[in-house]
Amino acid sequence: MPSPFQGIETSRRALNAFQRSLDTTGHNIANVNTKGFSRQRTDLQVATPNVYIAGKVVNVGSGVNLNQITRSRDLFLESRRQDIGGDQGRAEANLSLLERVQASFLDVSGKGISSSLDAFYNSWSSLANDPSSLTNRQGVLAAGRDVATKVRTAYSDLKATYDAQTKQINDTISTIQGFADQIGSLNEQIRINMAGGGQPNDLMDQRDQAVAELSKLVNVDTHLGSDNSLSVFVGSYTLVDQVGSTPFPTTFNAATSTVNDGGSVNWPITNGVLKGQFDGMTDVANYMTQLDNLANNLRSQVNNLHGSGVTNAGAAGGFFFSDNATTPILGAANLYIDSALDINPALLVTGTSSAASDGTIATAMSKLRDQSIAGLGGQTTRSYFSSLLSTVGRDISTAQTDREIAYALGEQIEAQIQDISGVNLDDELANLQQFQRSYQASAKVLSVMDETLGDLISMLKR
Repeated sequence: MPSPFQGIETSRRALNAFQRSLDTTGHNIANVNTKGFSRQRTDLQVATPNVYIAGKVVNVGSGVNLNQITRSRDLFLESRRQDIGGDQGRAEANLSLLERVQASFLDVSGKGISSSLDAFYNSWSSLANDPSSLTNRQGVLAAGRDVATKVRTAYSDLKATYDAQTKQINDTISTIQGFADQIGSLNEQIRINMAGGGQPNDLMDQRDQAVAELSKLVNVDTHLGSDNSLSVFVGSYTLVDQVGSTPFPTTFNAATSTVNDGGSVNWPITNGVLKGQFDGMTDVANYMTQLDNLANNLRSQVNNLHGSGVTNAGAAGGFFFSDNATTPILGAANLYIDSALDINPALLVTGTSSAASDGTIATAMSKLRDQSIAGLGGQTTRSYFSSLLSTVGRDISTAQTDREIAYALGEQIEAQIQDISGVNLDDELANLQQFQRSYQASAKVLSVMDETLGDLISMLKR
């Protein structure tokens, strides 16, 4: 026959199961605003029934058991969030750098290099009208200094941005290593906990959140092992395995978007903030090269024409921009007015003869604004620089579009994840009431069982 104590044990199991369900619901409510928290639920299962022989085999239910407490997750959506997070990080990092380049170094408000080039050619036109005017000569030198200064300043600012980007990349690599170490540590804690029969949901949430943050920095793939250790890969490079984290390579080549640990293998970086920083650094290097090209061709064009004339004193024309006949001076960072000419306007050439009224060279100089240069791809100096500005603008527009698309997709994915893993207070309050009622009912059953048992014991005492 069934034991009279079975009902008490059945009620005890129910009270325990519903108590844990109430605890879990309270835990969900407490973490409604916790970033990375996955809603938890109690997995209840029917307890193994007791078997009795009463003329035939009879199975008598023994209540409910708490099987485990699980997290509500969708692995596919988690993987998509990692990919989108990388897209967001890459676009954000690249756009941030390009906007700094446009705002700080390539002024498009009418006071930048384009307007200085116009002023430079206009000053030669004024000098051609009155070659003997000292004021006009000084105007040409002032305009030349302004062009040279603005080209040098733009290049200097780009160089500063390039160097700062190098530091930011090193900081990003350090952050990547920090997340890798955190994931490795959480792997160990989770493995130990589960080996003891536990279900460390909160630790798993922390690990998933660390992976999500890591995916914003660099392209990652993950694999969950049989011991619940999470392996993390950057391409084919193993960043975290069952043993722990490994040092992320610190040597990088922005032009090829690769990292290297000092060996012969280069690992490509295809997404995340690190990829965006590599792309931005490469863009800045290209802008610097184009400024160098502009400065070199402007220097050569002006110096060749200036050197073809003579001064009013009859001497051969020298350099307008500083240069050296044996070892040519190159680069935007070295664009200056010739030091001798800078302090002596009389050395400025205006014509092909020493006559004070000869303005042929000055006229030719003013027409350089419309002269195409082979070294600039058949463009004039001004149109070449305008093309550079247009390139920056297009790059910014592309980066903005990439960011908008990435964030729009990210919002969709996040909304889907929240539908599954997020805490809904209305649902939790409904669960809270349900488990409360269930607990109260089980307590009532226990009370009845206790009274019945008391009656039975009293009967036996008679």
